[in-house]
Amino acid sequence: MTTRLSNIVVLIIFGGFILFRTLFPANENDQLSNTLFNLSIELVGGIILYGLLQLLQNIKQLKFYYQTQFLYCKKDIRLSLAYLYRIKIDNKYLLVKSNHRDYFQPVGGAYKTLPGSEKIFEKLDVKSDRLIETEKGIAKGDLRIFVKGINVIEFLEWYNSKEDREISPWREFCEELISTDILHWKDFKFIDYKFKGTIKTPIINLDSGDKGIFIFDVYDFIPNNDQIKILRDLLSLGDTEKYIWVDEYLINRLGHDERTKKYVYKIGKHTKWALNLKWDNG
Repeated sequence: MTTRLSNIVVLIIFGGFILFRTLFPANENDQLSNTLFNLSIELVGGIILYGLLQLLQNIKQLKFYYQTQFLYCKKDIRLSLAYLYRIKIDNKYLLVKSNHRDYFQPVGGAYKTLPGSEKIFEKLDVKSDRLIETEKGIAKGDLRIFVKGINVIEFLEWYNSKEDREISPWREFCEELISTDILHWKDFKFIDYKFKGTIKTPIINLDSGDKGIFIFDVYDFIPNNDQIKILRDLLSLGDTEKYIWVDEYLINRLGHDERTKKYVYKIGKHTKWALNLKWDNG
């Protein structure tokens, strides 16, 4: 029996007893009934106080609290927890081809779990998304997961604690730019980046038919003088099948050039979110 169900059962039983004894008071000499009445008030009062505390703790996200704890409490919600780089040279942004979809996007990817995360996965009955496949097979350890709505808030509290999970964005920079030979490792073995903000979507409808939430940490890549020159040279070489350079205009229109009425490139929606540091459903 879950904590919520236990609380509801206690409220019904002891709340009903309080109501009964309020309407039909016990004899003053009936010590057992009076003791049970007082205990019932304390139990019901404690549960109500607990509920009020939960409400106050989530006062800034009441809609989200209602959706996860009530509306979708038994439904699997897909969480995608990732990071993105904004790499900008001369007002152009570097985007790479997605390994999973037919569009370009910022360098980045899902955070990964570390040993110890299995405790929270077991406690909250978290299931890994087995649908994402890489060149090396099914992606393992990625924080693309399914969790029941009622456990979403507690899981996100664990995620925000940064315990037992990857916190550095270096890995995807290496995998998507160094390992692919877009950049040479000797020139980018040390990199600097600045955290700019976090984008969190509401619970949205996914193409798969599931409900989902996307959370992206956004970083600005800070190149040194030598790295700026290398990136400028890369920009001057033009676009390839692996990467493109685009301006804010094309990103905000997801690759559609209204002047020519054509799609110059297909660009993922989250690219626009990262650029503007906010979610929109356009």
